[in-house]
Amino acid sequence: MSPPSVETFQTYFQNLWKNRNSLLQSVSQTAAQTAQQPASILSQIQNLGRPKLFAAGVVAAECLGFFTVGEMIGRFKIIGYHGENAASHH
Repeated sequence: MSPPSVETFQTYFQNLWKNRNSLLQSVSQTAAQTAQQPASILSQIQNLGRPKLFAAGVVAAECLGFFTVGEMIGRFKIIGYHGENAASHH
């Protein structure tokens, strides 16, 4: 693997610069549509099926698990932080 060439960066950013107005218009239109239809978004959330809710719960549990394991590794302990005695704070 090698980093992209300078020409690749130039081409990408030149195209981005040329199309900036259309990009900004599409973003603003999407934001306006979303702001005008909050009831639609709410109804889509309410109409989620059990399989999608189950999948979201599994992903949330995985994220919590990875975070917890990372905390345990970072602290070198399963419970609590490394700390001093309470008397040493005074």
